[in-house]
Amino acid sequence: MATITPEAPALTAVIASIKEKDPSLGIKKVLAEIQATEPTWLVSEKRVKKMMGEAGIAVARPELVAELDPSIPVSHIDTDVDVSALTNGQVKAMMINKVIGKGLFAAQDLPKGKVVFTEFPFVYFPPMKRYSMVTRGEACGLCARTIKHGNLLICGCPNCGKIKYCTKACRQTAWDSSHKFECVALNPAIKEYINYCVEENWNAGMGALRCYERILIANETSPQELASVLKHLDAFATVSQEERQKKETSWDMMGDQSRDIWTNAFELLLKGCQYPLKVTGKNGISILTNPLPGHLKDSLFSFDMYLKFVGRYNINNQDGGLYLLHSSLNHACVPNAIIDHPGAGTNYGVSVRLARDIKRDEQLQITYCDPRWKRETRHQYLRTEYLFTCKCKRCTGSDDTLNEEIMQALGLASQ
Repeated sequence: MATITPEAPALTAVIASIKEKDPSLGIKKVLAEIQATEPTWLVSEKRVKKMMGEAGIAVARPELVAELDPSIPVSHIDTDVDVSALTNGQVKAMMINKVIGKGLFAAQDLPKGKVVFTEFPFVYFPPMKRYSMVTRGEACGLCARTIKHGNLLICGCPNCGKIKYCTKACRQTAWDSSHKFECVALNPAIKEYINYCVEENWNAGMGALRCYERILIANETSPQELASVLKHLDAFATVSQEERQKKETSWDMMGDQSRDIWTNAFELLLKGCQYPLKVTGKNGISILTNPLPGHLKDSLFSFDMYLKFVGRYNINNQDGGLYLLHSSLNHACVPNAIIDHPGAGTNYGVSVRLARDIKRDEQLQITYCDPRWKRETRHQYLRTEYLFTCKCKRCTGSDDTLNEEIMQALGLASQ
């Protein structure tokens, strides 16, 4: 007989576990699963609905289990990312549903101001102005921090001699993730693609290239490394850039121009990615000579996949970086977490700090837009850039103000 009224954290944890196994379940079916797994618990349908709402666990709707709109970004949990280890047991990742995808939740009660994790990007391309400094040797080729001449730690690429780094560690990381392929002394054919992206002031084109470079360099390393990189990239929220831009009001007028840019860029990408690359650097360093498996090459170097890489970069990047853990953070117009860049003079790397006290099993949420904007402005921006309509409490309630505690935590002066 059901006689025990469970505490909220325990109930929320069971609900989250049930929804993780089958995101399509509605409230009644979730309640049935609870009654089957915890027969002594006294729980009502009303309370299940309330707990799901407070924890940010979405209620399934019939349209969510149907075939998804191709403009809806698709993501899933990356099981190769040890969330508990990266956050010292403070955070856990869970699937919410097929539309919202994954999310990060508190694994324990956490205090305001707590930094729950710090992370370096899996893929990074700096703002174009900073990249111009990189090409002139004025900023680090990895983190884009300004190079201070006279610093004994400064070093350069031994092949092109053009790209400088603030430390040997930055040089090695860049070599292992992108520069081994992007160095124009080793692969001069890629220069046309890079120049085209610079001329178009197109960060996403370079972001897509950095994704391809991670794959190609991993393929040179080992089959295991290739599988790992592909799995990481596949877990990011992904949508074709064409599907994304079709949602913009300017698509009817600008669509042909956008397609021309993508087509031209893709042709230059193919030209710069021919195998094997038998060029050898000044120091006798051989670069990528191991071709991708045929089926994988055909898939990765299709025009449709290229547009997905562009869309993936656009929808996931935080100030130029794609982050394996940070990418699981969802949006709220009253965020309970804040993104900081801990490195001095660079946006390379993020830390996540709590804006208020967080209860166990509560979802961690950041803001994807300026929270000071009015509701209509936020909705228009989020629909255009992230392809969803926000239905958080602030957007669906009558009060559209942002409380002083959150304003102060975000470092925003109240208006």
